[in-house]
Amino acid sequence: MRSNIAGYEWPLSGTIQIVYQTGDNRIHVLVASQDGRWRDYDITRAAGGPLLETPIITAYTWPTGRTQQIDYVSSMSNGHIHELVTLEDHPWSYEDLMDQHTGAPPSDGIDIVGYGWEAGGTKHVVYTAADGHIHEVSAGVSGPWRYTNLTQAAGAHQTESRILAAYPWDVQKTRQVVYLGDDGHIHELSVGLEGSWSHQDITSLAAAPLAEASALSAYAWQTGSTKQVVYLGANGDIYELVAGADGQWKYSDLTALAGAPLAAGSALAGFAWETGQSKQVVYVGNDRHVHELALEQNGQWKHTDLTQHIHAPEAANDVIVGHEWSSQFAKHVVYLDRNSNPHIHSLLFTHGGNWKHTDLTNAAGAEPLV
Repeated sequence: MRSNIAGYEWPLSGTIQIVYQTGDNRIHVLVASQDGRWRDYDITRAAGGPLLETPIITAYTWPTGRTQQIDYVSSMSNGHIHELVTLEDHPWSYEDLMDQHTGAPPSDGIDIVGYGWEAGGTKHVVYTAADGHIHEVSAGVSGPWRYTNLTQAAGAHQTESRILAAYPWDVQKTRQVVYLGDDGHIHELSVGLEGSWSHQDITSLAAAPLAEASALSAYAWQTGSTKQVVYLGANGDIYELVAGADGQWKYSDLTALAGAPLAAGSALAGFAWETGQSKQVVYVGNDRHVHELALEQNGQWKHTDLTQHIHAPEAANDVIVGHEWSSQFAKHVVYLDRNSNPHIHSLLFTHGGNWKHTDLTNAAGAEPLV
């Protein structure tokens, strides 16, 4: 899901990180350590990266390279993809990925996704371009960045849609890129260690309802040995497409199964909570509340109104982030409030405990977003 906020855990230090853009067009990171304290860092200033208006941000860890990286691009730039990267406890550094002479076309500045692939020992940045194709630049621990036109490699059709998700699936040692087609169908591009890309129309395979062109999320769930795509239907319901090792896609209406309210806007995220042996979908409803749909292995989908549960502020309907914090046996949800100068809010649940709300902007003395 396109956004100027990203979040992830950094297992090497046992911390969690929230990446965001400030009103002065810098990239900052909010970091929480195991003592529960939040600190704010100006990564643009530390690494020397360029200032960009309205950038789209992706951020992720790469266990093989022992790095964490932030990639960003702007429709107001020259289409270059910029990366801020740090190796373990080393200082942050900056690199323009388009200066690598890969032959990669410029980004359209609309959507970008990054992830690490443990099975292949590589990291990948996937993006959209003006030609209607999906493109990728990737790198290993050594050697230059490599470029692939994924649409061509998989024999897929070009699309005017600019909604992407990408992730690795360790169960099958594959990696997947999913996107929304012009016809409301969700498509998957997939590749394994053999290096041959394939294409599937997974909406057709599952006979699933059409997607509304605003929100898409995809992730792997190790506990259930499945891969899943979560999307918003035209009726405001949240749907899930799921497949196991047999490759058979099925769909479920999660809103109906959990008795949850309708979604509004593009604030939608799905993620695995492996330490809790469950998977979660978080979204902002038409009541401006943050809602969670959760499923434990061999269980049923359950709904929790997190805003009502812990009396948290109402949410803007365009940004939400969810991820695991494995060292703390916790799951973490981040969203923006509805103020004109919004604050970043954290909802944290530790296994066996209760949900806790923190206004991160206040707690860390962070810079305003706008």
